[in-house]
Amino acid sequence: MCGIGGLIGAQDEGGMISRRLLAALRHRGPDDEGMIQPTPTVSLVHTRLSIFDLSPAGHQPMTDGPSRDSSGSWVVFNGEIYNFKELESELAARGQTFRTRCDTEAILRSYREWGEAAISRWRGMFAIGLVDPARGVGYLVRDRLGIKPLYMSRLPGGALAFASELRALMSLSPEMGSNEVEPAALESFFAQGAVHGYQTLIKGVEMLRPGEMLAVDLATGKELRRATYWHLPSAVGGDAPARADAVEELHEVVTGAVKLHLASDAPLGLFLSGGIDSSALLALASASWSGTLRTLTIGFDSPEFDESDISAATASRFAVEHQNIRLAGSDVLGQMPGALAAIDQPTVDGFNTYFVSKAAREAGLTVALSGLGGDELFGGYATFTDVPRAIALAENPVLSMIARLGSGFMRNRAGLKLAETSRRPADALAMYLLRRELFLPVERRALMPRPESSDPLTGVDSALLEQLRVESRGMGAATKISFFEMNLYMRHMLLRDSDVASMAAPIEYRVPFLDHRMVEAVFSTPDSWKMPDPRPKPLLLDIAGAGVAPEVWRRAKRGFTFPWAEWMGKDRPLNQVAEDAVNDTGRWRDLGIDASAPRRTWKQFLAGDRRVSPLQILAFIVIRDYSARFKLHAA
Repeated sequence: MCGIGGLIGAQDEGGMISRRLLAALRHRGPDDEGMIQPTPTVSLVHTRLSIFDLSPAGHQPMTDGPSRDSSGSWVVFNGEIYNFKELESELAARGQTFRTRCDTEAILRSYREWGEAAISRWRGMFAIGLVDPARGVGYLVRDRLGIKPLYMSRLPGGALAFASELRALMSLSPEMGSNEVEPAALESFFAQGAVHGYQTLIKGVEMLRPGEMLAVDLATGKELRRATYWHLPSAVGGDAPARADAVEELHEVVTGAVKLHLASDAPLGLFLSGGIDSSALLALASASWSGTLRTLTIGFDSPEFDESDISAATASRFAVEHQNIRLAGSDVLGQMPGALAAIDQPTVDGFNTYFVSKAAREAGLTVALSGLGGDELFGGYATFTDVPRAIALAENPVLSMIARLGSGFMRNRAGLKLAETSRRPADALAMYLLRRELFLPVERRALMPRPESSDPLTGVDSALLEQLRVESRGMGAATKISFFEMNLYMRHMLLRDSDVASMAAPIEYRVPFLDHRMVEAVFSTPDSWKMPDPRPKPLLLDIAGAGVAPEVWRRAKRGFTFPWAEWMGKDRPLNQVAEDAVNDTGRWRDLGIDASAPRRTWKQFLAGDRRVSPLQILAFIVIRDYSARFKLHAA
């Protein structure tokens, strides 16, 4: 796990721009750093968190030429190629020799052998910048699931700048331009609690899409072509395989994926909650781990959010070294400035990963495995049952009318969303987004005008929604929701937040359940297998076998979250932080937001109005801090 950046099509005299990129990425790689100009119009920077081949041989930028001054290809790489040993063996048989024991060299050697076709052979999580001076072409490549981020922007004159984090590109101002907010991205943040889509909060900066390759001209930075080399597969057709046979095959695929993710030359452990996903991951990992595996849990001073006991019980079933870190509201308050500063795009999530990653690093770990992806693949979220119910409600005029009338008596957030179902089409995507919506349309209009490109109901980019509707046609109900979870909530919140929050420690955050071969195998299973039987996530439980104890899956799902409502209450640790945020009139004015709306929402929250979510208040805290830090402003 590292930080990468570069300029293509620009002469960086004296390396002044590159040095700013390098400085902005330094927190991602404390072990080593490098900067090179392989051609007069190309600059590459890299900061290294050493995982494979901890020696200086793994230094980046790396070349496949005979020396650092050669005309060979060059690469900067963030992530892991888990099948690099397999690639090494195949390439060695073809006559290629290796100078290192790290996966970075496998990228260069495979490109030398197969050219662009090498991309589809890489199995892992990665964001890659590769330049081939001999051919005058450069490539930016992102992994299939979007685990590793890659941001891009055009400098005046057309040169292309890229980096692992948005703030690294923002460090290039004024070369990059003004720090002007993209209104559609701000709208989607208020709608979903994170910027959804590939246009970022900063106008002119975009993300390379998952499973995408961009080829550019090295002399000018001009785009030559853009191609998608992988798509999330649709559901299988025809007769379903016998479930017992399928479970056996899936067990082999999943076990193989987990085993690959356990490879590391640096200290490794596993994040353990009280849920099914991390318990199943621990069971599968323990079967492939020869030594004593380390596990880490965060406990809270609020009993209703604390999973320490069940996590400890799970750990005790395996030969692991378990550590529990307890957090109180005062702990969060003391570290809140650091947690907010770690945010790369505004979000109301990721704080849990920030704290557990810091704890893991302090405990001596460099790599940690997470069960992220299990809920999306195996039907673990409430959306898998709530969305079909909401569609049925919207399709029935009588039930819809009763719901509207009944919602008026509920006087809570659920009541507001119940009433909102009658205003939405009986459409899986619309109801899915409503289920996860943070600020409803009327609440968003109290904050700011609607941007033209945003869908008036969901607040998400209209073009993205149309693309997802087209791609999900023909899928069964559960598979369709899985598709939406992976393309929206997981991709634009969970993975993005996990990357920056873990790198603030820094620690490498691995997600074995998002191995693309495992995703292909599980995603295309019959729709019914993703629904309770009545066990939650029965397919994952069967794959894990007896490794997940009944007391784990019989518990009501909690989720790994913080007790924000309690911590923000009157005389509580985060109360003053929220008070200061909502009353920052100048900041709201700079963003084009009506300053009375945050104050009004805060007063409702303090008065105990259950129609206000604590995450809405957290959103005000986050966007105020973020915009002040980067001096953002509306057009």
